Amino acid sequence: MSAGSESIRSTLKKNAARPIAVKTLVEFAAKSGSLDRRFTPSPTAQEGIEGHKRVTSNRPDSYQTEVSFSIEYGGLIFRGRADGYSPDKHCIEEIKTFYGDVDAIPENHRELHWAQAKCYGWMLCEKSGCEYVNVAIIYFHLGDQKEYRFEQAWSAEELKSYCEALAEKYCRWQAKIDARLHQLNVWIEQLQFPYGAMHASQRVMAEAVYKAAATGRVVLAEAPTGTGKTLAGLFPAIKSIAHTPVNKIFYLTAKTTGKQLALENIALIASDKTPLRTLELTAQEKACLQPDKLCNGDSCIYAFDFYKKLEAARAAACNQPILDKQVFKQLAYQFEICPFYLSMEMSRWTDIVVADVNYYFDGTPLLLGLTAEFNWKPYLLVDESHNLIDRGRQMYSAELNRGDLLSAKKHAPTSIKKSLTRINKYWLELIKKLPDAPLALINAMPDKFTLALLEFTNDYIAFLQKNPEHPVQHTSAQEFFFAALNYQKVIDVLHDDFCIDMQNLNSKEEILTLRNLIPAQLLAQRLYFAHCACFFSATLHPPYYYQTLLGLPDNSVHIKVPSPFSQDQLTVKIAHKLSTRFKDRTAAINPICKIIQEQINSEPGNALVFFSSYDFLQKVEIELRKQLSEQDVKFIVQSRRMSEQDRQEFIDQFSHHNNLLGLAVLGGAFSEGIDLSGDALKGVFIATLGLPQVNPVTEHLRIVMQEKFQQGYDFTYIFPGIQKVIQAAGRVIRTKKDTGYLWLLDERFAQKDIKKLLPDWWRISESN
Repeated sequence: MSAGSESIRSTLKKNAARPIAVKTLVEFAAKSGSLDRRFTPSPTAQEGIEGHKRVTSNRPDSYQTEVSFSIEYGGLIFRGRADGYSPDKHCIEEIKTFYGDVDAIPENHRELHWAQAKCYGWMLCEKSGCEYVNVAIIYFHLGDQKEYRFEQAWSAEELKSYCEALAEKYCRWQAKIDARLHQLNVWIEQLQFPYGAMHASQRVMAEAVYKAAATGRVVLAEAPTGTGKTLAGLFPAIKSIAHTPVNKIFYLTAKTTGKQLALENIALIASDKTPLRTLELTAQEKACLQPDKLCNGDSCIYAFDFYKKLEAARAAACNQPILDKQVFKQLAYQFEICPFYLSMEMSRWTDIVVADVNYYFDGTPLLLGLTAEFNWKPYLLVDESHNLIDRGRQMYSAELNRGDLLSAKKHAPTSIKKSLTRINKYWLELIKKLPDAPLALINAMPDKFTLALLEFTNDYIAFLQKNPEHPVQHTSAQEFFFAALNYQKVIDVLHDDFCIDMQNLNSKEEILTLRNLIPAQLLAQRLYFAHCACFFSATLHPPYYYQTLLGLPDNSVHIKVPSPFSQDQLTVKIAHKLSTRFKDRTAAINPICKIIQEQINSEPGNALVFFSSYDFLQKVEIELRKQLSEQDVKFIVQSRRMSEQDRQEFIDQFSHHNNLLGLAVLGGAFSEGIDLSGDALKGVFIATLGLPQVNPVTEHLRIVMQEKFQQGYDFTYIFPGIQKVIQAAGRVIRTKKDTGYLWLLDERFAQKDIKKLLPDWWRISESN
């Protein structure tokens, strides 16, 4: 047998269908009706467990709980556990907890519950050889602790006919997936790098990426901008599917531009005929085709009869090599089906998912949930992973605004208003104990405040259970409700890597924040479920800073990919006599303008100038326009609230002009993740060291970083700042044919400790 055949056999074994849960079967084959994303309070998992115990505790001693069943059909094993079985009544029981009115339980939910219970009845009849079985759905109201019983007798033949039809539908689909996976593994064996051969820098990264898959480890890859790291990550990760446990690839990024770059590289690797399946996950608000409609079948045509349309739409989607947002839009129009929820469904059946980092690392994310449910072995490719530190802090923090609380009180019904009033009372008591400062730190939240928030969320849920169509759902009361839920979620995991603070005291707009400072522990908990990962970026120096704050394992491998560019391609100059410190900015305006004018006169072409803030940008812009008024220079300026279309138009102009001067803010949309190669960009000026703004929050972070890592200033200011500088500078040289210049407009860039953080391939001119 050839090595290739062995590989295919081992991969097919790896991808062979594992036992299929009954819940998975019925959700795939028996779901019906429309989407309905209206907020409908439901019991928590713990409430469900307690409700089940309450029901089963009332049964006789002969009653059996958590009864396991399994059956083989079509080469698959379907298995699950019935909530209960009464030998005396020969009755399978499925228990569902709920709040509200039992008659208000949607019909399609009831059908799904019956399908699940009937599957257990089918399995029981097949196992015991009985001719019939009683099947009961028990709805248990958690409020009044009352049981509602719906029971029906089914013959073994009726159950067999019904359930085998479901199983047959699933098996046909799984056979189609298995056939594609077989073709995929053959295709992977023959797959060649799209450009014939990797350049030396790409090979270094590609080998590390493949070894991580083989060993189940994490690699931290520092690869200069222009290395081709997206391709150097994707290609070996795809190849690893044939020889390692990897069976999914999640390409995760914090920027829309990063998603687009990944999709373009996948299109390079795979042709239109490829068996490889790639999916782009797009946020619901960006994917929605009727944003003015409610997300339910009564309001939106794309939600109406969603599950009836899903089978045909799913089959059509499965034939598309790359399911990006445009393809989902086309499918949505063709089948009149919601593109967002179709993409959520199809994420189960694709090989590569390109998505924002929050789909894996957030609180209860889709991709992490699917990974745990189906025991996937995903490869995480985390693009521009330097961004994950700040994104992690945002994902694991919670914020309450007292202005939102007061607004919620105005709109809330009487039964809810009492708990909101109580929250406000305890909030005011807390304010009285705090010093009148821009930022007040709180050692611990008073229990009565947290309990008042819990009382409000419980009251709100109880109210909606009785009044599911009440307009309060479209007011600030519901917004504050979700903020309160997030607060409760975060306070449950609060530990030493958090702080609690309050800002804007005595303003009626106080902001209470449970602030994550070090996301490492929570990121690591999610990283644990992946088979392997590659965190890559042009700015991962020093590596211990990123390894520490990203929570990477101790055995992680750090590689520094050599730059493919030569020093002759980029002229780097430092303005040795210029300071852009806050106190010196007014004095810096004229010297900055003079340097820019002289440089674009001596070396014409498009250029970008990056500033520390919009305020500084606007002041320099006024003077620049005066000094360059006689020259043929076109200004384009980043504004505070640019739409995605505005940002794209800003970038596109660099391809259509040769005398552009773009003004932007460092760390914003234009300082990383955009590709302006060749004549599109000749040079970059950076009029800042990129240090985060000094404010009470940042200063507290510095103190914590000093206590934890003995490098408070570096961890809080220097490393994040220089990272932004290197990212912005990376816009200049994108290919081996590019040449250009970089001006570092601050004397501090000449300091020894700063210079050692700059890329070693830069040759800095000392004559400026």
